Amino acid sequence: MVMPEMNGPTLLGELRKTNPGIKVIFVSGYAEEAFKNDLPEGQAFAFLPKPFSLKQLIEAVKEQAKS
Repeated sequence: MVMPEMNGPTLLGELRKTNPGIKVIFVSGYAEEAFKNDLPEGQAFAFLPKPFSLKQLIEAVKEQAKS
């Protein structure tokens, strides 16, 4: 979510301009509510809070693949 020069919601907006169907999993040590308001209405994404296990990561990826 926190990156140099651009945050996660801004990056998602830029990526969706050229690939509207891209699937995204945000990973952060911050609570999801800390950035959710920065996203445009209707943006679909998954959120995986840190720390997470390998099993949790695999499940999040599987869920995104199904949606």
